[in-house]
Amino acid sequence: MDRFTFLNVLMEVAGILNESRKLFLKNKKLMFSVLVFPLLLNGLVFLFNVLTIKHEITNLILEASLLPIDPSAPDYISHLMRVFADFRQFVVSLDIFFVVSSIINLLSVVVIVHASALTHKDDNIIKIKDFPLLTLQSWKGPLVTSFYIFLFSLGYWCLFFIILYPILLFSIKFDSLPAKSGTLWIIVLWIMFVIFESYLAIVWNLSMVISILEETYGIQALGKAAKIVKGIKPKLFLLNLFFGVLVFGLVQIVRLVDLRRSFAVTLTSGLVLVSLVFAVRMFQHVTYTVAYFQCNSFQGRDVESLRDVEYSKLSSSTLMGTLP
Repeated sequence: MDRFTFLNVLMEVAGILNESRKLFLKNKKLMFSVLVFPLLLNGLVFLFNVLTIKHEITNLILEASLLPIDPSAPDYISHLMRVFADFRQFVVSLDIFFVVSSIINLLSVVVIVHASALTHKDDNIIKIKDFPLLTLQSWKGPLVTSFYIFLFSLGYWCLFFIILYPILLFSIKFDSLPAKSGTLWIIVLWIMFVIFESYLAIVWNLSMVISILEETYGIQALGKAAKIVKGIKPKLFLLNLFFGVLVFGLVQIVRLVDLRRSFAVTLTSGLVLVSLVFAVRMFQHVTYTVAYFQCNSFQGRDVESLRDVEYSKLSSSTLMGTLP
């Protein structure tokens, strides 16, 4: 009986993936536009960041190599301050890249979820040119929700390191565990935490869709996601594992490339990996949009009525009147 239940869940997962794929075929112009444009933008940001950081790392290494060994040397302090200045610039560049990438990812999620929802509902009122205004009107809720998700994720992985610390302490200081055994325990612990995070991400991912398509965000969106997802948790858990394994496989494939050949090979491989992972994550949000409508149908709600008032206000004629 359990085997048949598992097969049914696998079939339901395949059904969600197939329905999500059909959304791209249902409205090719809209769906591929909202996927390709953020993909290109994310790739350009990655290239700019890598080229900038490469120059800064080169300067940092050069200044560090010129640092005198003797701290009493007359020019030691001046060299040391230049090293600190280069390192500070390197950290600032990383912070800027993180902020810009986070903004692009957030807006990309907003756009892809809206496009998926409209395509799922056969709503052709809003065109591609109307999406900037639609995105600007609905970014605050996802931002708040993503902040709470970040806090929960940060706390979760802090717990991982809290549990990991005793293992490292006993295996290194007291030599109570062989080196291979200690490494094995760390790997097993990491896999357990990754798998359980995939389970927690069910509510996290669904809450992002809710905060985009409804007027609910933050803790309320997380609570609502936990409430309506009860009927389809197993298939969404398998769906998360599927996308996790897919991303892991892409990373392993790129690792097969000999990055020592040239900087151009390294840059191209990194760009391909970032683009593929970004595309997979965007498609994952499409599947969660499909799952959102399924959850609402299980709850006996009229999903066609969700946000109809807001979408009706954003008709093409109204939007064209507001645009300069």
